[in-house]
Amino acid sequence: MLATPEAPSTASTNMRSRFFVQLALLLCCLAIRSVAAAPIPLEDFFKDLSFDEIQISPDGTRVAALSKWKDHLNLFVVDIKTKTPRQLTANVNTDVHSVIWIGNNTLLFTTAEEGYATGRFCRIDVDGSHLTELSGGGRSTSFLGRIGDSTEEILVENNDRRSDEMDVYRLNLKKGTKRRVATNPGNVEGWLADNHGVVRLGYGVHGRERFLVYRERQEDDFKEIKRWDFTKGDVRPIAFHSDNRRVYARSSEGRDTEAIVLFDPAQGKVVEELFSDPVYDVEGVVRIGADRRVVGYRLERERLATIWADPQMKEYQSMLNGELKRTENLITSVSHDGKWMVILAYTDRDPGTYYLFNTEELTLEKLIARAPWIKPEQMSEQRCIQYTARDGLTIHGYLTIPANSDGKNLPLIVNPHGGPWVRDGWGYDPEKQFLASRGYAVLQMNFRGSTGYGLKHLQAGYGQWGLAMQDDITDGVKWCIEQGIADPKRIAIFGGSYGGYATMAGLAFTPDLYRCGVNYVGVTDIALLLKTVPKAWEIIRDQLEATTGNAKRDRDRLNATSPLLSAKNVRVPVFMAYGRLDERVDIRHATRLASILKGNGVPVELMIKDDEGHGYRRLKNRVEFYSKMEEFLAKNMQ
Repeated sequence: MLATPEAPSTASTNMRSRFFVQLALLLCCLAIRSVAAAPIPLEDFFKDLSFDEIQISPDGTRVAALSKWKDHLNLFVVDIKTKTPRQLTANVNTDVHSVIWIGNNTLLFTTAEEGYATGRFCRIDVDGSHLTELSGGGRSTSFLGRIGDSTEEILVENNDRRSDEMDVYRLNLKKGTKRRVATNPGNVEGWLADNHGVVRLGYGVHGRERFLVYRERQEDDFKEIKRWDFTKGDVRPIAFHSDNRRVYARSSEGRDTEAIVLFDPAQGKVVEELFSDPVYDVEGVVRIGADRRVVGYRLERERLATIWADPQMKEYQSMLNGELKRTENLITSVSHDGKWMVILAYTDRDPGTYYLFNTEELTLEKLIARAPWIKPEQMSEQRCIQYTARDGLTIHGYLTIPANSDGKNLPLIVNPHGGPWVRDGWGYDPEKQFLASRGYAVLQMNFRGSTGYGLKHLQAGYGQWGLAMQDDITDGVKWCIEQGIADPKRIAIFGGSYGGYATMAGLAFTPDLYRCGVNYVGVTDIALLLKTVPKAWEIIRDQLEATTGNAKRDRDRLNATSPLLSAKNVRVPVFMAYGRLDERVDIRHATRLASILKGNGVPVELMIKDDEGHGYRRLKNRVEFYSKMEEFLAKNMQ
């Protein structure tokens, strides 16, 4: 249930302490450990961040933030001048997420409560009043956009009319009433409103094709303006240009890497390229101000990069980098007048610290560390690497080397990412730091099929589960051995979701390479995966089959590359962890494989949590999983 905190006592009402500093000190005190050379406590790596998602109000007078209260993330606001905190929510069964300012006095947020399949969309005023649930009851509502300067009405996407289609509504925040302003013509999965709040563009999926629908005015019908085969490129709308005609978009049409372009819906084509990179996809734009103007572009090269199109923002970034020389400094939130900026300064060894930058006085004030109990000097370096796969393809990746080691002849954990249509990046990662703190080097690679490296790199992974995608992982292991980094007799593989599939594929198809494996919610039978696609994924089933395989047409290949059907080749110990509530990876992926392995005499440990889904969310379960994993690796990597 939604909840607000009880009325504060007189003493707490009169308190004018520096909230951020006190919270940081408190958390540091709680994190104090003895100075003996004991391992860093496992819980320190996996407990939730103390403070996150700090966002400044449009007028720059307050910041909203999420912080833990009674083991759940709750919403706070803090006055910038007085540093006076106010706790707005007091939820004990759910976490608050996705905070959005509407004007200077109202906040929107979402929360996912146990027992509900969809998130709840809520509003609250900064004085703690008018806490209202704007959606629920099994239906989904998400924020789409503002309507000019209005603080009373917003645009939301909602599936009230049909559970499998999102329409657009004009929602009155005070009354809680809504009026439909755009009806889904079918298969539209995302909408775009112009700068006046008129919904004019929709992005849809139909089979292997994607399409755009468009209308000039509110009273017009939507008409399809473009359709294409998704395997040959994409055009993904981001926002309307200030001229209210053209649209900022990400596009790989007629090119390899995704660029930021201007797309003209009236002509149905790209009319101008704004920014591109020859190696990496550009991920999006940076927008600031009341007019949400575009001032820069973001992409993930070896590290996350911001390319400023606005000279003033470029100058501010240079100032910040000059002051904070040892960190990556990300501008995350800006007041409408540009006077105040929230900065997140982070590294591969540091989860990050929030700062407040005054652009008029050129002052920088530390707010709070996201995880003050983490000591960066105790953490390990994450190196950017690249190697050449057996067919000549360049594979980019990351290698975490244990602190205070010489980086040679180390026990190695190979850690392929999930997805698989995502990518790994540079930055603090609690999982990798935990493993490194126990003496293991950790190898990550963005094998073919990963996103972020252009269309050709993505296409090279189509239909390659267990084949070329797996070869890229194997080639990375061999590279580590050739470089003298890895002890060839002490190599394990661990991954989640697709990474769990790659773990079992590694043990089944290259059984002599690994000492053991940890499979976390991984696919073991590709045919079963395709048979049990969640209802929400039905709209992209054809695209899933185009990239993975068709159960009938590609049956022989899918069977040959399913670890379940090659389980006889697995000869080393396996630890597996799954959630019984997982809608993506059916529990039979675990139970069937475990039964076969046990029958073959392979040591198997299977953890199943009845209260978890696709990945463990509860701290106690995460701690138990990593604790058992630590014991498993220690026992089998000697």
